[in-house]
Amino acid sequence: MGRKSIDNIRKPQILEHLRKIINQEGFHKASVVKIAKRMGVSPNLVLHYFESKEAMVMELFDLIMDEYIEHLREAINGVSKGPQRLKALIKTMFGLGKNRELLSEKSYYAFYYLSLVDDQMKLKFNQKYRQLTGMVTTEIESTGHFNGANQEDLAKQAELLLALFEGFTFKSNIRINNDHFEEFGNFFFEKACGLFQIQP
Repeated sequence: MGRKSIDNIRKPQILEHLRKIINQEGFHKASVVKIAKRMGVSPNLVLHYFESKEAMVMELFDLIMDEYIEHLREAINGVSKGPQRLKALIKTMFGLGKNRELLSEKSYYAFYYLSLVDDQMKLKFNQKYRQLTGMVTTEIESTGHFNGANQEDLAKQAELLLALFEGFTFKSNIRINNDHFEEFGNFFFEKACGLFQIQP
C-alpha cells in the first residue's frame, strides 16, 4: 500500500475522532493527545498527518460544510428547475432526518464561535457561505418570481432565506424542555415558501 493510500485512510479517521470528541465533550476537550489515545496511536502519528490541532479543525470544518451542501444538492437533484425545486430545497433546509443530524452537530457551533475570534476561520465561513448563497440564489432565480431582479437583489433574497435557516437551527438546538424541531421546521418551511410565492 503506497503512502497516498495510507494518508487517505488515516486522515479521515483522525478527523472522525476529532468530530466525535467535539460533539461529545466540546471543542476545549479536543486535543491531539486525546485523538491519539482514542485511535491507539502515538500523538506523533497524528501530527504526521496534521501539523496542529488548528489544521485539523480547518479541515474538519470544510468536511462538515461540504457534507451539508452536498446533502442539499442531493435533495434537489432530479427536480426540474423552478418553484418545485426551490420548495424541495426549503423543505430539506427545515426538515427532519439527515438534515436534523447534520444541524445538531455541536462541532458546527464550535466553528461558528471560532469564526468570531479567528480570522482564518471567519474567512473559511465566508467562503462556504458564498458557495451556499450562490446555490440558493440560483434556485430562487429559477422560480421566475423575480424577473428583472439583478444578481445583488437575488443574493439578498438568498441571504434572507439563509438567515431564517440559521435562526431556525440555533433556536431548535438551544431548547431545553421539549423538542420543537419538527414543529419549528414546519412553521419556518411554510413562512419561507410564502416569501417566494410557493404553495407549501
